Amino acid sequence: FFSGLIAMQSLESVVAGLFLQAIKNSFPALKAGVKPLITPGRDLSNGEFQCNNAMQMPKLLKDENISDAPRTPGDIGKLIVQNLPQNDVILDTNVAPQGFINIKIKKDYVGSMLHSILKGGLLPPPQKKQRVLVDFSSPNIAKEMHVGHLRSTIIGESLCRVFEFCGHDVVRVNHVGDWGTQFGMLIAHLKDTFPDFKTTTPPISDLVGFYKESKKRFDADPDFKDRAHKEVVALQGGDEDNLKAWRLICEVSRVEFEKIYKRLDVRLEEKGESFYNPFMPNMVQELLDRKLAKINEGATVIVSGERKSVSTITPADVERVLQYYYLNSPISEQLALIELLKTKNIVVANKEGVECLNAGTAKKEQLFELSKISQTIMDLASLGKCTKAIGEALVKTEKTKQGPKYTVDPSFVALVRDVPDLVTIDGDNEKIFVPKFSHPYMIRKRDGGFTYDTTDLAALRYRVTEEKVERVVYVTDSGQEGHFMMLFAAAQDAGYLNPETHHCDHVGFGLVVGPDGKKLKTRSGETIRLVDLLDEAPRRSYEESVKREQEKKEKAQEKGEEYQGLTEEELRFNSEVIGYGAVKYFDLRQNRLTDYRFSYDDMLNLEGNTAVALIYAYVRMRSIARKAGLADTENVLAELEKAHPEGLSVSLVEDREWTLGLHLMRFAYMVDRMTEELYPNQMCDFLYQLVKMFNDFYQNVPILKSEDRDQKLLLCEVTAKILKEGLYLLGIDVVEKL
Repeated sequence: FFSGLIAMQSLESVVAGLFLQAIKNSFPALKAGVKPLITPGRDLSNGEFQCNNAMQMPKLLKDENISDAPRTPGDIGKLIVQNLPQNDVILDTNVAPQGFINIKIKKDYVGSMLHSILKGGLLPPPQKKQRVLVDFSSPNIAKEMHVGHLRSTIIGESLCRVFEFCGHDVVRVNHVGDWGTQFGMLIAHLKDTFPDFKTTTPPISDLVGFYKESKKRFDADPDFKDRAHKEVVALQGGDEDNLKAWRLICEVSRVEFEKIYKRLDVRLEEKGESFYNPFMPNMVQELLDRKLAKINEGATVIVSGERKSVSTITPADVERVLQYYYLNSPISEQLALIELLKTKNIVVANKEGVECLNAGTAKKEQLFELSKISQTIMDLASLGKCTKAIGEALVKTEKTKQGPKYTVDPSFVALVRDVPDLVTIDGDNEKIFVPKFSHPYMIRKRDGGFTYDTTDLAALRYRVTEEKVERVVYVTDSGQEGHFMMLFAAAQDAGYLNPETHHCDHVGFGLVVGPDGKKLKTRSGETIRLVDLLDEAPRRSYEESVKREQEKKEKAQEKGEEYQGLTEEELRFNSEVIGYGAVKYFDLRQNRLTDYRFSYDDMLNLEGNTAVALIYAYVRMRSIARKAGLADTENVLAELEKAHPEGLSVSLVEDREWTLGLHLMRFAYMVDRMTEELYPNQMCDFLYQLVKMFNDFYQNVPILKSEDRDQKLLLCEVTAKILKEGLYLLGIDVVEKL
């Protein structure tokens, strides 16, 4: 029944499926959906897993008035165990008085699953297949890729590999910055420097230097600046000469980008900002026609939010309403709001009798004189100075058995009635529009120009409607999270995104910082070029490899032995694999939301949680088969089965073998988590623990001299396969010999 399916599932999901069926069998009348609560066991002597559903069942049964069922968690746990379907997975169960169920797994089952990996390859966990677009890297044309592009590029590549491994249709998009005002100065400088560019390709090898030269002229020469503006207008108007110059500049950048991507083993399909230019005018007009966008002080905007009955307005709603509608109002136009806040002790008089905004707490005042505030009242609120105090002052919250009950101050309702389109009447029900964000999503400026917001909305619309993408993943720095939350809301308001069929994720990440905790820069204060960083890691790796080779050679000579080390070609190849892998892994092992300190010494360390240590562990695993004298080390299972026609199982007899085998079975679970939560460090943690468990097994359990040597060799081989696949999903290669 389970064969073929379980080979692709994690052990957790298999156990969860069995207990879900047991719960359904135990309580057929239960209508509420129940999710199996399966966790790893705290003590393997009691069980490898634990089911905790019985503790929550009494409340569910009581809520649905199911009276013919056990009442205590302990008795409920026993009933669940009695109703487990027949299976080849669970060896034994034990129900604690508190209700949790200890679960012991059959070693034969785990062994057979690991054997199937050696026999048929490593299969992905079952997932509903989707068309997934990952938007990552996205450098700017005419600018060099720097260390800041590293995180987006390697995180995005890793996510693509995981989605592809799971069988999804993955679209890899490089949304390059290939349009904008900077091209005016570049085209003007190109025409001056290479006037025959239309017939002879200019020898621009240093595009960054070319950019700096044009920027210097742009800042210093008013006439050149004026020409640059005219060149932009001509470019946007479709002038053929300017389009040719623009394409030439883009191509020079594209060649340099591709060199970086080749070194990092990254694949991308370029579809830059310019691609979406033709779609933007019609999109904006369509949104206006459908009244999904509106004109606000000359600009065209989308305001995401919802209309809520006055009786349901919360303190947080009040904060958002005031932040949005009063954010740009000067103090002189907020007199009614000031008078209201006086009654709530938010606006108070200081010791000198001067009116102040109290942006502090009940315990400690923090007063700002209104006459000296350059920002508006709600500017201070939006900075976190007093939003909570204002919201709580204007909405009374009462706790009830049914949940919190809110009563909004009538003075607040009277105040916002004067704001156009804010308050509406639906019969006897008065509703207030509550924006989701503190400012609108601008899709056209007052001067008629489009914005990055427009481009991103047009891109998302195209991806969903034309490319038929079901999931879109944006990999950018965490500072852009607010922008993407507004983009997703605007796209949903416009009807481009259907929450039932589409899903959007923003995969944010922190900064790469130096030893001082500040943004990583060169000694001269400039941003580190990515190409320099990628040169340095393999160079250091090579120097360390040469040093180790020399030490090995000297030791062999002392013993009078001949040493056949690595060739120069092998040393160079290994140094690149290890150097690039070290840079990638050091980044990916971090929680992507945090900043991290960049350190070559740490990332190239032979010990600890580094790519170097993991690659060395892989080489050790693969070398065991060679030391065993196997003729075919590429297909260990087939080679060993020649001597075991009756069949050969994976050894899980020793405690360390069993611990290692159980961990190997978590690989599918980690893959599932990565596709759901989009954190590559979860796979890094899994692989690091895997290597630690293998090293413990290797150092304490005889392999080559044991009676069940061949079974242990299979365990080493399946461990190597899963380690190699896990590193591949992170974008990291391995070597076979060091």
